[in-house]
Amino acid sequence: MYFRSVRRGFSKASESVIAGLDIGASKVCCAIAKIEASGELRVAGIGYHGSRGIKGGTIIDMEALQSAVAQAVHMAEDAADVTLSELYVAISPAICASKTVKVELPVAGHPVDETDIKKIVQLAIGSVHSEALMGIHNIPLSYEIDGITGVRDPRGMFGDMLRSKIHMIFANKTPLRNITACVERAHLDVLGFVASVYASGLSTLVEDELDLGVTLLDMGAGSTSIGIFYGGKLGYVDQIPIGGAHVTSDIARCFSTPLNQAERLKTLHGSAMISPTGMREMIQVPQIGDESGSKGVQISKGELTQVIRPRIEEIFETVRVKLASHPMYKIAGRRMVLTGGASLMPGMVEMAGMILDKQGRLGKPLHLQGMTEGARIPSFASTAGLLIYGQRQRGPVTFAPPRKESLRNPLGRVGEWFRENI
Repeated sequence: MYFRSVRRGFSKASESVIAGLDIGASKVCCAIAKIEASGELRVAGIGYHGSRGIKGGTIIDMEALQSAVAQAVHMAEDAADVTLSELYVAISPAICASKTVKVELPVAGHPVDETDIKKIVQLAIGSVHSEALMGIHNIPLSYEIDGITGVRDPRGMFGDMLRSKIHMIFANKTPLRNITACVERAHLDVLGFVASVYASGLSTLVEDELDLGVTLLDMGAGSTSIGIFYGGKLGYVDQIPIGGAHVTSDIARCFSTPLNQAERLKTLHGSAMISPTGMREMIQVPQIGDESGSKGVQISKGELTQVIRPRIEEIFETVRVKLASHPMYKIAGRRMVLTGGASLMPGMVEMAGMILDKQGRLGKPLHLQGMTEGARIPSFASTAGLLIYGQRQRGPVTFAPPRKESLRNPLGRVGEWFRENI
């Protein structure tokens, strides 16, 4: 079995806590939130550790990644003063497939109900079934009843034929099984997987952006994820395998400096846009192999930007080509939000606006109480979104005691979660 079986009921303690784990190319981050009496989420603890053993969303060193996961979780548990048993896990769109399908269901003779909604989702799943893939999200984008379009919620309505466009996100089973095994080695169960760009959207976007249309770019170390939201729904997911780590590598190669020093230069002095004073401001660059205390060489900030800018242009040009080929590109409008750790570099929003012809802003985690200013930054957008997603899946908190049925399920909570097509 690839997925551990978990409890069917929740104790009061577990019902009042939601946790998420974001396994990225540069860091592993765990966040824990407690549900207050008002129903609001309050972040109780965040832990993170440098990521090791994962590339392109796929594990390449199980032992190294398991250690990073365990340390990030332990740090969050200490901060929140809780012990976790289960959490949601964000996955990279690099291992996902996104497809929108049209399905129809006869409903003559009775008003549309919840059973019909589930049936039409099952029809969509059956139309793209693959033994190699697992369903992650099934998102109804729109409904139509007897030619009446634009129906957001058909429940209670009468008609002969119900039609729907459903956006389906799948992931390859093999990397999911490996990620699950890695999390289980840290003595935790996976409640469910969430596409990272979806989680980032939940934490950074405001209601008007979700309804009117927005393109979200989640810029990580190893890749840039793309999500288009419209009508309050996620309608398109994609990614390009270029991110902030590629900029760091460019700096290291061009100036013959160690990778850690290249990352420092990028963080402290990097910019996507050349400033008028950039060629006059000088910075020290340590050289590979230099003895401790060596001053290295001097370069101007302008020279650093000249190395950085071509890679940033490549990222946004590649995104532009991806977006232009998708039907949702036009209806999403000109709104754009950049998030993720690589988006923090000065000039990124301006550069993206020029190349993509969109008006944008930097996306920071919203909608959560208790986040420190140090955590309310784009780097933690996906992690924060997992908490919001978890609260939505759980629904109202009732603090019911565990049911007295069998506590074992051969597929585990993850398998059950997939079957219900959340």
